Amino acid sequence: MARAVDHAERREIFAAAALRVIMREGVAGLTVRAVAAEAGFTTGALTHYFNSKDQLLIEASELSARLVRERMERAERVRPALEAVRRVVALALPLTAETRGYWRIWLAYWERSSYDDEVARVMRLRYDEWRGRLERVLRRAQSEAAVAPEVDAREAAEALIALVDGIGVQVVLGVSRISAARQRAMFDAWLDKVRSGRAPTHGLRRSA
Repeated sequence: MARAVDHAERREIFAAAALRVIMREGVAGLTVRAVAAEAGFTTGALTHYFNSKDQLLIEASELSARLVRERMERAERVRPALEAVRRVVALALPLTAETRGYWRIWLAYWERSSYDDEVARVMRLRYDEWRGRLERVLRRAQSEAAVAPEVDAREAAEALIALVDGIGVQVVLGVSRISAARQRAMFDAWLDKVRSGRAPTHGLRRSA
């Protein structure tokens, strides 16, 4: 007797296959045929669950978000807090082939959010989550006297997000060759400023 199909498991298999295709070939290589072959199924089996490239992109993006979130949560718990900041940011920067692959998905998601309200809503939620994570570890670092007390943790987190996004876009689009060592040096320069309180005005607490 044939085993009943676990539809949730099958969707996960296709999502993982789509993720591998994007990370290897970029979004341009994401086709129903390519994903079906990667997963070891027929295109007919795949189209039972997904009928467009957009649906595959969304599912692959959701899977990548879950994978990264698990790593981020572990990194956030590291002590001392300053080391947690370093590890969390290292997971976000395009330092490796894997993280550059995640960035390709994220940039494709950015593009889609410009005309899809649901994708835009999910992106806002992810940025809220990312900002909140950075703010928490920065506040912990302040409580450990590793970040200057006058630094506004929320605004410092927003500045750090802008830095990470800028590096990610330039590296993945190939408009600037920022090596892994240079990426780390740029982050370290930002970190030195928040540790000493020499951050730009937008990263300090507003006066009453």
